[in-house]
Amino acid sequence: MKKPFFEKPARIFAHRGYSKEYPENTALAFEKAIALGADVIETDAHLTRDGHVVIVHDEELSHITDGKGNVGQLTLHEIKQLDAAYHFSLDGETYPYRGKGITIMTLEEMLDAFPEQRFNVDLKDNTVVLAEKFCDIVLSHKSEHRVLGASQHGKNLQYIRKRIPTMATSFGLWGVLGFYFLFRSGLLGLFKHFPGDALQIPEYIGPSHLANGALIRMAHERGIQVDVWTVNQERDMRRLLDVNVDGIVTDDVPLLQKVLQDYPLK
Repeated sequence: MKKPFFEKPARIFAHRGYSKEYPENTALAFEKAIALGADVIETDAHLTRDGHVVIVHDEELSHITDGKGNVGQLTLHEIKQLDAAYHFSLDGETYPYRGKGITIMTLEEMLDAFPEQRFNVDLKDNTVVLAEKFCDIVLSHKSEHRVLGASQHGKNLQYIRKRIPTMATSFGLWGVLGFYFLFRSGLLGLFKHFPGDALQIPEYIGPSHLANGALIRMAHERGIQVDVWTVNQERDMRRLLDVNVDGIVTDDVPLLQKVLQDYPLK
């Protein structure tokens, strides 16, 4: 049975919002991506020292903020003092959003600020505590229909699936590798059901071509969506759409929007 998350097509996944032009994983980047027609915002979550779920990709904060240290070592109050746009620059010389009060959001703030938007949330920490907090917040906001729980870590996904069976989930790292192994070995035909709803993969891992037409077709036969990350060139978008990928994760939302004009929904 199709999960509520997929009742509308999920084609444009804005990677950390419209991160090509705005500071990644911030409310500003999300607002701009939504205004441009992104179906889904792809984002990331970590757990603070005092148990809050915050929306940020890197565990170490000096890459994007004016602070330093790992998310898990800091309290929410400490993280909220940091400038989440400090290092963002379009030209490498100017920093247009520095000092503008842009901070790292909590999961609650994100769901409150964008009550109609779908989100693909990658749980970065390898701990079920993050999965527990994540589920608590999603349920309290009645957002299980518009959030896809993703993670490389299988135990996070297992917890989500048990706690919220109606929520869509990705395959974890070992789930992706297992699916590809079954496909390459010719054994995939023996397996009809998988716990994940979305294979979220790069087109290639080394020499292995994951997002090929035959694998995508067999995934679709099992009711599995295939989303490919992170794709920013028009020729790559077209190649993937030609083999019927469902969603593309991109930094360049307007480019994908333009390309999709040639690929109407069937």
